[in-house]
Amino acid sequence: MKNMRTILGIVTGSLVACAAQAQVEVTITGSTAFRSITIDRSAYLFDAGYTAVTNDAANGLITFRGTATTRIPSLGSTPVTLRLSFSGSGSGMLAVKNSTPVSTADSAGVNVNKTPDLALSDVWPGAASPPIADSAFNRSVLGVIPFVYVRNNALTGITNITKEQANLLMTASGSISGIDGMPATFLGGVSTSPVYMTGRDSGSGTRITVHKDIGFNSTPLLWTTNVGDGAWIQTAGLSSGGIERGVIAVKNNAIGYLGLADYASIAAYATTIAYNGVAYTEPAVANGAYALWGYEHIVNRAGGLSSNQQAVRNAFIAAVTDIGYQSTAIYTNSFVRLNQMNVERGTDGGPITSLNF
Repeated sequence: MKNMRTILGIVTGSLVACAAQAQVEVTITGSTAFRSITIDRSAYLFDAGYTAVTNDAANGLITFRGTATTRIPSLGSTPVTLRLSFSGSGSGMLAVKNSTPVSTADSAGVNVNKTPDLALSDVWPGAASPPIADSAFNRSVLGVIPFVYVRNNALTGITNITKEQANLLMTASGSISGIDGMPATFLGGVSTSPVYMTGRDSGSGTRITVHKDIGFNSTPLLWTTNVGDGAWIQTAGLSSGGIERGVIAVKNNAIGYLGLADYASIAAYATTIAYNGVAYTEPAVANGAYALWGYEHIVNRAGGLSSNQQAVRNAFIAAVTDIGYQSTAIYTNSFVRLNQMNVERGTDGGPITSLNF
């Protein structure tokens, strides 16, 4: 009888193990700038009838469940759970490297912590703080992500910012103890009042890319609004493009940098300005004239995925980099198509060199 109980225990344990293995879980974190694409392509992987739980749409706290037989035939009818939880490029890569759990949606109003498997990043691993060796990850490029300087519509006259002005603005905006910093007139504006620079936190790929592209190597002086009365207060940086765009939209002396998708959300209240005399367009990036851009990477721990998780990763990469998809409005409204690039960079903010000669 004792042997029978032992055998039954082994069989039961094996059945539980098989049940656990008969599903695939993948958690994606990282870049908020690429979240719209990630959400769209994640849903695309699933067969009809999948479910989605959204507990924080602004930060992409969304979990998809279903099968992916059509897009990932090797999985057959294996249930797939794909969790999205965006935290910023540097923060996301560090979470993947260190297996640091992130909050994910589990059911309506209920979140659970999960160890992230993949991270989206606007920057190379070496640009994280602390830097991460590229060898720690398997890494692929998904697309090209441009950034733009944006000013509130009330800052009339400001149409361009040079590299030198952008550097100065990082530490000389706002008013401290009654002493005003950079006036709008310094940037070609009409008002003699100071402009207020807002921006992202240190874990943000948007911030890292812009800092690298303009050659800024110090700590910025940034501003945001007080929750109580909306007055300007200093900040170490904002945790998402959604928060930053909200500040720029409501403060008539605000200026900052955003991804195109975040700018589009406040286009009625704000205007993009040229950088070094060149306005953003896809051809300007593709031909090397416009310098505020980086690559969108996807990383996972080297050797850190099961074969089924690898299949999900590969299908996601194929879905994002598909030439047809990168020509649709959801992509081109915010990003530059990989197949249009005539130039490249070997590191964040590095020299722009030709792919053709």
